[in-house]
Amino acid sequence: MSLSFDRACEYFIDSLTGRSEQTRQAYYLDLLQFKLYLVRFRRHLITKGNPDDIERLEAELRRARGKLVDTRYSRRNHRQEVRSRALLDTFDLDLSRLSKEDIVGYFGYLESGKSLSRATLNRRLASLRRFVRMLVKEKYPVPQEVLEKLDDFEIGRDRRLPIALDRDEAVEFLDIVAKNPRDYAIILVMIYMGLRISEVVQLNDSDIQEGTPGISFRGKGGKERYVPVHPAVREAVLAYKKVRPEPEPDETGVPLFVSRWRRRIDPSTIRKFIKRYAQEAVSLDNRKRQKLSPHKFRHTFATLLLQGDVDIRYIQELLGHENLSTTEIYTRVHKADLEKAIDRHPLGMPRS
Repeated sequence: MSLSFDRACEYFIDSLTGRSEQTRQAYYLDLLQFKLYLVRFRRHLITKGNPDDIERLEAELRRARGKLVDTRYSRRNHRQEVRSRALLDTFDLDLSRLSKEDIVGYFGYLESGKSLSRATLNRRLASLRRFVRMLVKEKYPVPQEVLEKLDDFEIGRDRRLPIALDRDEAVEFLDIVAKNPRDYAIILVMIYMGLRISEVVQLNDSDIQEGTPGISFRGKGGKERYVPVHPAVREAVLAYKKVRPEPEPDETGVPLFVSRWRRRIDPSTIRKFIKRYAQEAVSLDNRKRQKLSPHKFRHTFATLLLQGDVDIRYIQELLGHENLSTTEIYTRVHKADLEKAIDRHPLGMPRS
């Protein structure tokens, strides 16, 4: 039995008897933001609407600077027509298929990509919690695990919002770095494979070749994980090898990424060029520009996959986390599943 998001939302707002119109509108707008996230990043829940219109919706959101508006019904004068709200209204979703991963993904997206205040995050959480609690109480077919996750979820008092690039920022950064084959290949390895900087510098020439399906790493605690190599990574690494100076072997082998002196690249070199390129990225806010580092690309990798509707179990496995903070799932997955997860990376093949 399915459950229409739009009908459930209408029923919930009507149930808020005795509340002011302003309060009811605040609840409604908070739920619209949740609907927007689900339409953009959890497309398997969509039951009504043209999937091709999602690209139009994204374009309208960019024109509206991320806001849900319909200028045709606005009292203000606008220089151009924006209809992000109207496009969102053409979609509906099945809430009976909602999962706790959708809740984790939503608040992960709000924290890492929207730079919202703690007060706003808590209000969004309270609105969604009350909405789902009412649905469960009224015996609507919403999975119990969703309410349990919302009841357990907390926005920390002194919680620092994790820094990650959103899709457009990642594309812009890659465009900037593309002028340097080595740096471009390194950034792609981090964004498409989620490697730690120590793992990047320890890559050997033989680790990524034409036809390499993936690489096994031994991380913290001796845990081994398998990470598929995205085609974009292979393409960039092979292009870099054609112009790379002849590597000087060391005690661990023939290095993949080298300095101008042909020796294995040092982590400090990567940190420095990331800072340098960040200054050229006009779309980054000051905090991201100042704090961007190799680890932030690892977080970008996880965030983009989560937003790309990849099962959080696969992200846990790809990152090699013993205890991923946003999930309690410890399901064992297979290499084929991991390769499918990498193939669904939302950046696709970047422009070279």
